[in-house]
This record gives sequence, C-alpha cells and structure tokens, in this order.
Amino acid sequence: MKNQKLIKVSAIAALAAAAAFSLSACSTAADEDSSGADESSETSQVVAPTIIDVATADGQTIDISNGGFVDITTGDTDPADWSAVLSDPAVASFTAGGKSGDAVMNPGLQGTAAGTTKVELTNKTTGQVVSFTVNVK
Repeated sequence: MKNQKLIKVSAIAALAAAAAFSLSACSTAADEDSSGADESSETSQVVAPTIIDVATADGQTIDISNGGFVDITTGDTDPADWSAVLSDPAVASFTAGGKSGDAVMNPGLQGTAAGTTKVELTNKTTGQVVSFTVNVK
C-alpha cells in the first residue's frame, strides 16, 4: 500500500514538474518571439526617398539603393504632365504623377536592379525635356 501511495505521489510530482516546465517553455518562446520581432523591425526601417526638383535635375546623377525611390517635384507644373523614357527600364521604373483623391502625387522612380540608366522626362504641356542619370546600387 505504501508503494502505491509513493507511486501516486511521484506521478503527481512528475506531472506538476512537467506542467511547470512546459509553462516556462511557453513564456520563454513568447519572449524570444517578441524580441525577434523587435530585431526584425529595426532592420526593416523605411528609407526616405531622394527628392529632386525637375528645375535643377537636368544633367545630374542621382544615386539610390536597389528598391529606393526618387521623388520628382515639379514646381508650378502639373505632376500628371510629366512622362519618362528610361534607357534601361530593368534598372528603374517610372511612376507617373497625378491626383489620387484629394492628394497630388509627384512622379517618381524606383530602383529595381543594380546598374545605371539615363532618364528623359518630358512635360506634355510645356514641351520641357529634362535629362539625368540614375545609378542604382
């Protein structure tokens, strides 16, 4: 009879220890997950775009990282009037400007692959042409 009590007490103690261990393992995993999330949010910070003015961009060279953006301000001209031709469309992509609801968006470029491309912006209303180079690293 004493052996059966000892076995029951041992079994209960073992279950209690296992439960305590599994609870501490869960909280440790949660702690690791939250600290891992903090680290990944630090490494995935948003990089501000490179801003250029169409009035001063002619002949310039702009360096951006792969995935980086160039925001092209258009002064007093309508952002929707500007279009672009890129010598190497694999290096960067152009996004036209214009209205989106109440907001007015500037035209822009995004680096899509390492390399260099010449960009020729043309204003369809004024006929103004602006040429510059974009280096994507």
